[in-house]
Amino acid sequence: MLKKEMLFCVSIILLGFTFFATKPASAMSTGSERYTISSYVAYLNTQGESDSAEQFSALSPEQQEKVIYYLNHPDELLNSIEVTESVDYDDAPTSNTAVASAYATSRFSTLSSGVSRTASYTAQYKIAGFTTTQVKATVYYSTSGSNVTSVQSVSGKVVKNVNPLVSISKQNSKTWVSSNRAYGQIDWNWKVGFKTAGVKRQTVYGTASGSSGGSSSTL
Repeated sequence: MLKKEMLFCVSIILLGFTFFATKPASAMSTGSERYTISSYVAYLNTQGESDSAEQFSALSPEQQEKVIYYLNHPDELLNSIEVTESVDYDDAPTSNTAVASAYATSRFSTLSSGVSRTASYTAQYKIAGFTTTQVKATVYYSTSGSNVTSVQSVSGKVVKNVNPLVSISKQNSKTWVSSNRAYGQIDWNWKVGFKTAGVKRQTVYGTASGSSGGSSSTL
């Protein structure tokens, strides 16, 4: 009787091993995946990002699967991100006299006679062609004739972040004038999940002649 009970237990164990061995790998991993296509679209809508939800839904099935794959594999996420950039220059500069009059603050009233300008640099971070994150640096400066005379400030803004794994905070900023250019610099601290993912630096510059530019690098 004891021998029959032992044989029965062994049979049950072997049957269990056979079940797990023949179960598809995708089915076994599904339980550990936090995001699916439908749940990510729901997340975007919950965040008030209906435009991003539409853009994501317009991707090909292969692109959607790729985005979801990296959202479920944080260790591989950073290597998958593509960076594009754009620069905006203020086409309608304002005289510093008008700025000082409008704001009536010590900061603006001390501006020298000239022109107040801005230049902005935006970095876009994409996965499989889908923009998940945008950060923008804007430098505010003054010119007189063909010369950059001073830099008032630089601002940094997270324009968009629909990557639930990524959090971004401003770490440092600085401004300077060099080679007749007004420079502004923002250092962004990135985290993926609970792990620090390094610092990404944005630099933007503007000139008196109308040209501007920027760059992004990882420190």
